[in-house]
Amino acid sequence: MNTISHCPICNSEKQSTFLKSIDYNYTKEEFTIVECGDCSFRFTSPIPTEDKIGEYYKADNYISHTSSKKGMFEKLYHRVRKHTIKKKFKLVQKHANDQSLLDIGCGTGDFLGYVKEQGWKTKGLEPSEDARKMAIERNKVEVESTAELPNQTTDSVGAISMWHVLEHVYNLNADFADFKRILKPDGTFFIAVPNCASHDASHYKEEWAAYDLPIHLYHFRPQDIEKLADKFEMKVVDILPMKFDSYYVSMLSEKYKAKKEKLSLGLMIKGFWRGFISNMKADKRSYSSQIYVLKHK
Repeated sequence: MNTISHCPICNSEKQSTFLKSIDYNYTKEEFTIVECGDCSFRFTSPIPTEDKIGEYYKADNYISHTSSKKGMFEKLYHRVRKHTIKKKFKLVQKHANDQSLLDIGCGTGDFLGYVKEQGWKTKGLEPSEDARKMAIERNKVEVESTAELPNQTTDSVGAISMWHVLEHVYNLNADFADFKRILKPDGTFFIAVPNCASHDASHYKEEWAAYDLPIHLYHFRPQDIEKLADKFEMKVVDILPMKFDSYYVSMLSEKYKAKKEKLSLGLMIKGFWRGFISNMKADKRSYSSQIYVLKHK
């Protein structure tokens, strides 16, 4: 395990325990989220070493890296994903000044494949070898390992997207510097992450599914993304909600709270209701998950 002694955003050594929770997906190990004493950023510490973190991404549990539609929940997830892919593309199309996209953490390449079908020049980076193979075979897209990030050409793409990926990035500062370097001067960076300042996060506390320990290394709020962007001379130009996420996260949270292995219809209904409440209580900075649109300063 690696103990994170300095805040990844402000480099402060001051920190205190925010909460403790467990790996609900696989090992049931306990992990700790700490809060920076200076900038209040929350991050997991200690974390598995980089050569061991991949062991916590198990294919049967990590739904975004599979095409499994075995149960009602999985079928619902994939149905919603098809809808959100189109919405994501419309957002990218609206803000980008160039029809070239690098999708980092592209998984099985469904979004990347859709963008390619619209006539864009596309490329994906993905750490999972199995997901890369599936993306190439099923969606006919160009995908490389995320280890190739430092080798990407400077000022080479008009848009970079990371859909629920930044919270997984092991070397946050070094990688963010690469993101900025790769993006063209007039390019746009799209980041989607869970928001631990949301109503559902406050309601479920340590059982909030989007903490997803230990594979979520960072736990962002709007001010954290803004501070990180500013650190690299970028700025947040828009924040948009991901309203479906509150339902998905709340359903999983109900399963964790009930200590069940499977999600029953009753738990799905309870989670759906909590997700609805979370969306109703949210403003532009407090949805369960949010998309941040960044530009160079």
